[in-house]
Amino acid sequence: MQRSPLPSHLLRVEWQLLHMAGSFEQAIARPEVRRTLESSARAREARELRWQQERGDVKRRASGDYDD
Repeated sequence: MQRSPLPSHLLRVEWQLLHMAGSFEQAIARPEVRRTLESSARAREARELRWQQERGDVKRRASGDYDD
């Protein structure tokens, strides 16, 4: 499955969130770095989504609402 590439500004955000050292412009020219940052950004997004869903479920369970 081929995913569409992420724009450079989102890759730069991921670069900063990972506290990467060096020049972003030089590093992003390498396809391996771009793929790694894209993978990391997608994984981070999936974790945040899963965390938000679980957080809502915890509140429902705490209130005694187990109906699904």
